[in-house]
Amino acid sequence: MPPTPARHPGRRARCPPAPSQAGKFSVPGAAALSSNVSDMVLSSLLPPNLPRLAQPHHAPGRARELTSQKETLGLNVMSNNFRRFLTKVGPIVWLQDRVEEVLFWQKPLWTWAWMALWAFICFFPRILLLLPSAIVLVIYLTVQEKKEPLPSLFGVLIPSAPDPGTERVGGDDASASYTASTVEGKEGAPQAPPGDATSTTDILMNMQAIQNLMGVIADVFEAATPWLNYIAGKDTSPTSFPISPTLIILLLLPPTLVLPLTPGWAIPWLLLPAGWAGPLLFHPNLTQLIENLPRSRAALEARAELEDRVLTDALPDELGRRPIARVEVWENERLDPVVSAKPTAAAQLPAGAYSSRFLRPGERGGWVKVRTASGTYSHEHIWEDEEDRPDHGDRMALALKDRWAFVPGEDWRVDVCGLWSDVGTDPDGWVYTDDSWSNTATVSKVDNPVGTPGGGASAPATGAAATRRPTRRRRWWRRVYYDDGT
Repeated sequence: MPPTPARHPGRRARCPPAPSQAGKFSVPGAAALSSNVSDMVLSSLLPPNLPRLAQPHHAPGRARELTSQKETLGLNVMSNNFRRFLTKVGPIVWLQDRVEEVLFWQKPLWTWAWMALWAFICFFPRILLLLPSAIVLVIYLTVQEKKEPLPSLFGVLIPSAPDPGTERVGGDDASASYTASTVEGKEGAPQAPPGDATSTTDILMNMQAIQNLMGVIADVFEAATPWLNYIAGKDTSPTSFPISPTLIILLLLPPTLVLPLTPGWAIPWLLLPAGWAGPLLFHPNLTQLIENLPRSRAALEARAELEDRVLTDALPDELGRRPIARVEVWENERLDPVVSAKPTAAAQLPAGAYSSRFLRPGERGGWVKVRTASGTYSHEHIWEDEEDRPDHGDRMALALKDRWAFVPGEDWRVDVCGLWSDVGTDPDGWVYTDDSWSNTATVSKVDNPVGTPGGGASAPATGAAATRRPTRRRRWWRRVYYDDGT
């Protein structure tokens, strides 16, 4: 029978006991709070009584575990360096904001300017030789402009007034304030590269930027991990594409051999998409289209065809010449009535909320053979008619008729393409339905249960039970071959 995906129950994280505080607690003032904010953050993140890193004997010619050890790990050193980092990270935060404005079309004029500049650089790469001088010149003009206004062409000093739409926050003293936008929805956004942060507002703004940057880095790594697993050959889940390291090497071999032989006139055209890919990928009108492209009908059909070809290519020659077909089974599950009755607005359901244990008596079983046609061979000519349903569980004997056998080395896989469904499937191959196994949808949550397709006609208009589709199903498939005795 197809393997049921492993469900890992949630584990309670054991929190370290809070250190006992001697003496009477007093409310700190504003100055003390601003100076010790990094200590408070580190104290809440790190456990008490941090152990010291072991100092093993460093053998000659052998790298240490951490080659950048300058000082031992300690809360005092970390707190002090973090406080210094908060005061110096302002220019990096400013540069990050400018990159996001260009990348996410927050300032379309700057985005178009970047795309035009990148196209100019691709066809005239010698302009990059001016980049170091241009950076030094911009820094010099910025520093000089802060000291005194630049004279105009007519020798008249320009008054040092803020730009329209901006104002000085924190007072007139440039060392204790920063320039911020007054445009609606952009209050507090820095418009000029700040120097060392000395005010509480600047420090908190830098801390917020660091907090958001940590989340972005974590999101990027989480999104890239599945693709890295493909390269490492570790992703063997039943919903993943059956790719092998050998296939990746074969795919990378043509560009590795062709790119060094590419003529010089074609290189700018190859570099042009590299600078345009980011803005086009995050364009407001293209983001939704790009997200839905992998689940489009044409993309799913191409994946199903390519998946079958990859599996066939990995077979031995004597087995690949035999007739090969697919057998399929349904996996049916129902939502836990206890979970369905609880008033909750959470988007994520607890592990095991859907299970075949909650199927009603007389309802379809947890595993049901698909007996429709499958390509050239019908399932009726492959499945054995005998079925075994022992008392200790709802199982079927997945027996094949004579001369049919499962392809060795292949296991049951989830039909994530879902070409059998009119509405598609979710990334795990599930299609959600109402209480009568109709009104299909690709999500469990019901946005508007009254009078909408997929909402469930039998679901009540109000109450927590109307927020979830209680049933779901998906297909598993496995390949079989016909042994004609030759």
